[in-house]
Amino acid sequence: MPTSERLFVDLIVRSSHKYPNWDPEVSVNPGDYGRITQGRKAKLRIAFWRKKPIGVFLKEGNIYEEGIAEKYDIPKPVEHGVDSTEGTTWVTSRNAQQVSVDADIAGQTPALVECSVKASFKFNSNKGAVLAMDNDTILTISPPGRLRRLLAAKELQKGYVIVSEVHRCSSYARFLSSSAGATVALGLSAQPPIANVGSAKVDAKWVHSSSAGNFKARVNKEGKRVFYPLFRLVALKESGVSTGLRGELDEDPPLPDAEPPWGPLEDGEEGQP
Repeated sequence: MPTSERLFVDLIVRSSHKYPNWDPEVSVNPGDYGRITQGRKAKLRIAFWRKKPIGVFLKEGNIYEEGIAEKYDIPKPVEHGVDSTEGTTWVTSRNAQQVSVDADIAGQTPALVECSVKASFKFNSNKGAVLAMDNDTILTISPPGRLRRLLAAKELQKGYVIVSEVHRCSSYARFLSSSAGATVALGLSAQPPIANVGSAKVDAKWVHSSSAGNFKARVNKEGKRVFYPLFRLVALKESGVSTGLRGELDEDPPLPDAEPPWGPLEDGEEGQP
């Protein structure tokens, strides 16, 4: 049976083609490269790798910090949504259906009534996952096809993956249900700073309606985007098919999205790779 981390990653990857960061406090940046851990079946038998859970992205370097991007004329990342101060991005598993936050749910969790940001989801089958990112921006390498030039880079080994896009936010919440058919409501309650107190900090917290499940949330009270909950990984390999985005002025197709080193997981049962 897979761990909560592996199941959450699988559910979000299958629906968004992006990797959720199980520890969003750990920074991830465009141009980071490395490998996805393969577990005990991997050819690499380094002790450091064996201690890591399967399916974790392990950074080994960054193409911008090491001059590789400049050598192959890879443009610097562009950040979208910097001037936006409102808005929450919701990413869910495929089996999630958004439903209204009804009186029963609000009655179970009264704090939801006061939340300016809230949403409720029902998982129609199997276990489900939700990732919420408030005040997020997206850093992306554009056009994405430029990364294809790295196929010729001798500095990068076969089997590497590279981060082509990163979501940053000032607040996030994630939830993984512990049972099939569950319903969960998530909300962000934020109180503005008190006048004449001399503080710009916002008193905010995430609340959720279900006590059964894996829940984690963090808020940066200064509103700084210091969390990295979601990123896109592309594989440094030739492929004629990609689910990534393609720039309008890009003559080269994007590199293929990196896939988890396992088959789709169904309600805790592991599929075949």
